[in-house]
Amino acid sequence: MPKDRQTFRRREVTRAIRAVRDAGLSVLAVRISPQGEIEVETAKTQAQDSASDLDRWIATKENHARASEGH
Repeated sequence: MPKDRQTFRRREVTRAIRAVRDAGLSVLAVRISPQGEIEVETAKTQAQDSASDLDRWIATKENHARASEGH
């Protein structure tokens, strides 16, 4: 019995994952349909995390500025 022919290639999945990561998102899951369609599920809270990272960075810079003013 012959093997089913793959309708996708590994490099296509790798490229999709890399594109999602390059966009600054986290990959939660990858689904491949029997027709070869690739679906990448991302974290829904990523945008909020990015904003809080920025807020933390700003706060750190402000704290360093205040500390250097005292010296």
